[in-house]
Amino acid sequence: MTSLGGRTIRLAVLMGIALLAITATGPAAHAQDWVLKSGISQRLQYNSNLLLTPHDEVNTFGSVTTPNITLERDSPNSQMTLDGKFKFAEYLDHSELNSQDQLINFSGTKDISERSSLGLDAAFIRDTTLESDQDISGRFLDESVRFTRWQADPSWTYWLSPVDKLTLSGDYQTVFYNSDLKTDYQYYGGSVQMDHQLSETAALLASASYFRFEPDDTLDTRTDIYGALIGYRYNPSERLSLTGQAGLDYNVTDQDDIGSGSGNSDDFGYRLKFDFSYKVSDQTKAQLLLSHDAEPSGDGRQVTRNRANIVLSYQVSDLTTLSFNAGYLDDQDYFGSGQGTAAADSRYYSVSPTVSFKLTDSLNLDASYQFRYKTTDADNESASDNSAFLTLRYALPDQHWSGF
Repeated sequence: MTSLGGRTIRLAVLMGIALLAITATGPAAHAQDWVLKSGISQRLQYNSNLLLTPHDEVNTFGSVTTPNITLERDSPNSQMTLDGKFKFAEYLDHSELNSQDQLINFSGTKDISERSSLGLDAAFIRDTTLESDQDISGRFLDESVRFTRWQADPSWTYWLSPVDKLTLSGDYQTVFYNSDLKTDYQYYGGSVQMDHQLSETAALLASASYFRFEPDDTLDTRTDIYGALIGYRYNPSERLSLTGQAGLDYNVTDQDDIGSGSGNSDDFGYRLKFDFSYKVSDQTKAQLLLSHDAEPSGDGRQVTRNRANIVLSYQVSDLTTLSFNAGYLDDQDYFGSGQGTAAADSRYYSVSPTVSFKLTDSLNLDASYQFRYKTTDADNESASDNSAFLTLRYALPDQHWSGF
């Protein structure tokens, strides 16, 4: 399924990529500083319920080998980062779950004048649902599902005045699943955001957005999402950063004729985003992320998700760090009319403490434990998993050179 809107967005993304490349290599280009970073990690793990299912639990040991490489370029008016990870996962007595995965990310910015700049973030991810929570479904999956995701996010930033900044940004995603348990989809659109600096430490934020969600289903479903947010950002010091935003969204879903019923629906929803980061001391850091927003899903529909994540880290010594990560996710629309939520509400919890040791300048060892728990209202079932990880990470010496 390829709509006119999808082709238009793809063309705009390609034009954005071409424009960024042209401006980065124009006649006024300056000498660039290049850095090549590379390394490899080896992870050994144990899972009591690898697939996180209420039945037929997979209790197994596994090994994940991940070479990685990062190329960076820096100049007075442009920056670029290209990194790739290539994962090789194997599981004892469960070879059907083995996989070879690729994760490639690009990020670049280019100043085109004293007031304006172009940016581009892009990604190619080929992974499995065992290794990624990019779309935690409301259903239990009794097998590992491979997916491929392409994403491109071009942007243009312009300073209207010393205290007013305008940002135009686009987002294009396409996701393919190698299983009928999931639905392929496209998700694309754009937003405009205004930042007004009230003082050196505070700013007002306002944005409006439009996105379209197109799952590849037999009903030719299309969902248009119109949204708006207003917010406040407060950075009184290098230790504290706080951003809060609230707003509305309006979803309009159209489908082909489904017989005697109507294929059209619409609903209002509320949007909330909160980001809190605090450096308690030189050794201790804390971060809290909260969101209530509409998201695309592999269930073939736009869903409303609530997300919460807490990250704590404590530097015990120059060689030892303790960290703690806790996450929560559900598909319940507490505030909206609920038309765009998933067919069945689900709740997902995860808790993971980690201790990291710096063995040498280039060698690190991480030991961690993770508890996962998931429950759904569809059949009133739940599942949990206890896992342990031991990861050795080795970084090769960085390579530096200059050029264009």
